[in-house]
Amino acid sequence: MSVTIGKQWPLATFFWAAIAGFWGGPVQAAQVPKGTGGIMAPGPDVEAAVQSEYDGVVRKGTREAYERFIRRHPGHKLVQKAREALAKGGLR
Repeated sequence: MSVTIGKQWPLATFFWAAIAGFWGGPVQAAQVPKGTGGIMAPGPDVEAAVQSEYDGVVRKGTREAYERFIRRHPGHKLVQKAREALAKGGLR
């Protein structure tokens, strides 16, 4: 008598996954982090990230840094300030 496990393997995997899903069930309310409204964390604050990047550009103070910022964020309100700094000159 011989047993071939290779052909039964996909069926066994499906069986155990179905059993785990049945007993695991949906996410319970106790598992939801408070203040998130769900199990996912809130997204990053994009405005704060762009402002932080601009602050780094100002600290660096080079023409290349300002030009890179303008290329990366062409429609952002801080681009006007970056262009004014470029036009004013005096950059490293």
